[in-house]
Amino acid sequence: MLNIFIFWIGWLLFVAAQAKNSIDSKSNSLQGWRGFKIWLIAQSVNLGTRCFFSALGYGFLVQTVAAKVGNVGFHVTSTMIAGFAGYGANGLLYQLFGFVPWLRVEIPDLAPPSSLPKPPGTP
Repeated sequence: MLNIFIFWIGWLLFVAAQAKNSIDSKSNSLQGWRGFKIWLIAQSVNLGTRCFFSALGYGFLVQTVAAKVGNVGFHVTSTMIAGFAGYGANGLLYQLFGFVPWLRVEIPDLAPPSSLPKPPGTP
């Protein structure tokens, strides 16, 4: 049970970091909790798909990897592997799903910046 909890904590940490980077970006107009809600709604299908495939891969990622790493002589706990696996599974799926057009979300198109910065050297 602890491994499952740690896996999902790692998974959610990736989502939190991704949302923070998007909200802090100057390429869109997302700000604060309202911006987070807009981001979450825009990413909902993408996040749901990543969650589904991460859940399918949980057993392989944690148990198989822990056994293989242990056989090589590295003694790490399955709990530690669960945390890395949750974060890594989400990160890998995020990159892979970027190639699937109907799962790609372009936040600057949905929430364009309120004012574009002037190019350097222009009055």
